[in-house]
Amino acid sequence: MSDGRDMPIERWKDNPYAADLGDVDVMAALRDGPARIKAIVDALTPAQMASSYAPGKWTAAQLLVHLAQCEFVFGSRVRMALADASYVVQPFDQDAWLVREAATDGRVAFWAYYAMRYLNLELFARLSLDDRRRTLMHPERGPMIVEWVLESLAGHERHHLPHFEIIAKS
Repeated sequence: MSDGRDMPIERWKDNPYAADLGDVDVMAALRDGPARIKAIVDALTPAQMASSYAPGKWTAAQLLVHLAQCEFVFGSRVRMALADASYVVQPFDQDAWLVREAATDGRVAFWAYYAMRYLNLELFARLSLDDRRRTLMHPERGPMIVEWVLESLAGHERHHLPHFEIIAKS
């Protein structure tokens, strides 16, 4: 993909959310995600907010907590990689994290996600090509670059969009 200013940056071939991101520019995906989710969340009733898209899956409110947590983690990973040339990612267990905050109000979680996304976008939009190629190490996935963190974040959000759409139609 391109950063809009310089030569393309290679897409992450092992991105678990590559299919969800597709060929969409990573920054375009990161910019349009909040509005798409907000449009859905604004229309959810309290019953829908407490509903899931499938049996045994997270509710809309829990998905919003999860998105807020991921926005925090992935934004922190970018910041740490930019500040520390030998940064090693601290993996996290998304289910264990959600257990602690599963009862969080969905609208509170949405606004936390929304605010953090816009804070992150301010940083991401200013990254140089060298910043986006900055390396970091993930103990489970191996060497990575900042661009791949952005791609993962964008693809992850797009992965969950259909879940919100299913809940909204229920």
